[in-house]
Amino acid sequence: MTLHQKHNLRLILIIIATTFYFLANIQRAGVPGAIFDLLQGDFNIDASKITFLGAIFCYIYALTQLVVGLMVDKIGGFRVIALGAIMFAIGSIVFPHSENLIGLYLSRALVGFGAATFYLSTIREVKKYAKDKNFSLAVSYILFIGYSGGIVANAPFVACANNFGWKNSMYALGFFTVFLCLVYLISLFIFKPVHIEKKVEFSFVPFKEVLLNRQNLVLYIFGSINYGIYYVLQSVIGKKFLEDFCNIEVNHAALVLSLMALISACSGTITAFISRCLNNRRSPIFKTVGILSFLSMLLVSLFLIFNVHSKIIALILCVPAFIGSISPLLILTLHIYNKYEISSVAVSIQNFAFFMMVGFLGMVSGMLMNVFEPVRQNNLLIYSNKAYLLVFGLFLILSFIELICAFKIKDAKNN
Repeated sequence: MTLHQKHNLRLILIIIATTFYFLANIQRAGVPGAIFDLLQGDFNIDASKITFLGAIFCYIYALTQLVVGLMVDKIGGFRVIALGAIMFAIGSIVFPHSENLIGLYLSRALVGFGAATFYLSTIREVKKYAKDKNFSLAVSYILFIGYSGGIVANAPFVACANNFGWKNSMYALGFFTVFLCLVYLISLFIFKPVHIEKKVEFSFVPFKEVLLNRQNLVLYIFGSINYGIYYVLQSVIGKKFLEDFCNIEVNHAALVLSLMALISACSGTITAFISRCLNNRRSPIFKTVGILSFLSMLLVSLFLIFNVHSKIIALILCVPAFIGSISPLLILTLHIYNKYEISSVAVSIQNFAFFMMVGFLGMVSGMLMNVFEPVRQNNLLIYSNKAYLLVFGLFLILSFIELICAFKIKDAKNN
């Protein structure tokens, strides 16, 4: 194989890996958020059990991140993606075939494990060939494609679920995933990656070094709260909230969530470009993000307190969507804060924090929604503004902590 052919095949592998990341975002945003009511009706379960479908995905995803960082350093991103793709494909097929909660939870765990391998592994392979000045933009392009899965996971997916049934829609997604997995494995076999780093050992030392860096900790708290609030709205309760409190029709609510996903997909590129225009400064952007996060949660809480059922809330939810996609800047900052040898571990801990926060907030949101008895209408459970006020009150407190952390983040010069 010539060097040119090798380069083209490497590019194909990165494109397929990015497509897996796109599919992972469909799975992550579509279940349970887009089909919340359909799952609730078919399985006759309350909000806490529905939101746990999102939580178990995020918990497995988060825990796997800690292993993925070391595996990527040890055997390379392409091999790690191969393992994840197999697990992801199996989980994608098992989910619509499940007839009980155990099957649903098990399949979400498999999907979460597989999905956890795509992002970090792809970023690591791109990092080998992208210069620092282009790295944030390259990551933002991958995020744009990945987050576009959130667009598909709402209005288009809701339309398919309503017309063909959620199970048939999930089967179609699963079979395409299996096909893509086979194409990737064949391409990888032809490519024959040579990266195996014998010097990298599975050790807690890199984790200790990363976590002892106070700058990392502040960044983790800031980033996890920011992402956690946005993604719980995007993938767990946002659509249900718009339907219950804002009285927005189901398809229109799905369109709002798709718009949020589109905004999130575009914002990563926009913030990366703004940072580059500011001579790669990131702290002003982080401060702005903290302020906007707090103000948006405060406004929604006020609407709930005064029981104002306004569709303006749908516009307010676009703010967390815009500021929730700052991963390119966070990743670059972590690469600057930490040595190259432990940078994958540093990013894996960030992703761990992200999705542990999403899982925690998703699970707690379901519990808080059940504090006040919902009203049953046409086989649907409608939750009160008091229930949602508990949820957004928690988000408001966390956004204030995020704001404090934002003003503690300092810029550091690129290595």
